[in-house]
Parts: sequence; structure tokens; C-alpha cells
Amino acid sequence: MGEPRYVVIAGDLMKKIAAGKWPVGELLPTEPELAAEYGVSRETLRRALKRLELGGLISRHPGTGTRVERAAPVAAFTAQLGSVEELTQYGEAAVRSVLSVEPVTVDAALAEVTGLAEGSRQVCVTSVRRDPDHADEVVSWARVYLGPEDAKAVAGDLEEGRQLIADLIEARTGRAVERVVQQVRAVSVSAEAAAHLALEPGSPGLEFVRRYYDASGVLFEVTVSTHAGDRFVYETVLQRR
Repeated sequence: MGEPRYVVIAGDLMKKIAAGKWPVGELLPTEPELAAEYGVSRETLRRALKRLELGGLISRHPGTGTRVERAAPVAAFTAQLGSVEELTQYGEAAVRSVLSVEPVTVDAALAEVTGLAEGSRQVCVTSVRRDPDHADEVVSWARVYLGPEDAKAVAGDLEEGRQLIADLIEARTGRAVERVVQQVRAVSVSAEAAAHLALEPGSPGLEFVRRYYDASGVLFEVTVSTHAGDRFVYETVLQRR
């Protein structure tokens, strides 16, 4: 089965914009004109335009029309995660840069987000990850919470950059990840995260909270990461068993 018609149309429009048929700042033909040109309904045409809008190529203004904003889509980092192994591959694909490592005491608010025991002592590793194909673009801003012993064990390896911290812990202590519980939610990006993600504070983003458990069911790492809403694609593949 081929691609849906709206996907094909979106691809064709992208090629025409990239080739300069409609320069940046110029309006596209009207929806009825484009629908007639491609021989589709306006609903199908709108779905195609939505793909271009999500890629940052166009902006749509009721009463004015659809304006070309960019000649090429905004680069988006895609993560396809369906297993612990694929999570490890994501770590290998995005390069980590550590910003700070500092001890923290878990307060009530942090305990609610992370599931860590209120009052417990943790070490917080703050870092960013970059897309190696677009080194100037930060993919995520993250805080990783570790127990003091695990943090001490991997202290010399954190700047290694490619491996997940959970994999570093396994290499140094033998404690392996048995299960990861992940929550994803839409958030307004904090001022601190926005500064690293090149966003305005309050911009839309995605927050991932990942809790790592060992074979004994002990929670030994929690990662809270923030991604720019327009530069990150999270893909999950569901397969019937």
C-alpha cells in the first residue's frame, strides 16, 4: 500500500517550496486552487498543509492566506523507543554534555515528579543532549537523579557523552536496568530549560520522566528531560501479538 494522498501532496509542496516556486514571504495558491490542482478534497489538502505547518515551512492566516516561512523544514530529532535496548540506542544517538553535578535533598515537589522518597539524598546531574547531525541544536535539557554511591561510581565517566548514565552504572557496579517506567506530558518550558533549548520561557515542550528499576525492583535512577515541542519527534511502534 502506498503513502496516503495527503503525505504525497505534502512532499510535493515541500519540493516546490525548496525549488523556489513560492519564495519565502509569498502566499501559496488558495486551498480551493490547490485542492483542484491535486484533484483532492479540501480536507485532504488541509491535512497536507498541516504537515508543512508543523515543519515550520508555512503559516496559515484566516482571511489572508498561507504564507511561506522557510524553504526547508525545521530539523527534528526523532526517537523511536519501544524497549530498553532502543532507549540505549537513543543515548548513543544524542551526545550528552554535562552542565553541573550537585547534591540535592528531595523535597515534596520533586518527590511527586520523580517518585523518589521525600527527604532522601540524591545527586543531580544536569546536562543537555545534542543531535550529532546538527551539533548547534540542543535536543533536550535534563536532570538525572542518582543515589550518592552510584553517582560516585560513574563520576569519572559522565563526560563520555554517548552512553546512558544507567549503562555507565551497570558497567561500574553491575546493577542493570530491568524495567523503565516512562511518563510523557506537555509542559510550558521553564526559563532554565528555555535558555539551553533556544526557546522563549513558557514555550510548548515535552517532558519525559523515566524511572529506572533494577532486578530487585529498586528505583535507582530518575531522568526528567525537556524537549522543544517543534524539534523533537517521539515515535512508538505498536505491534499486535
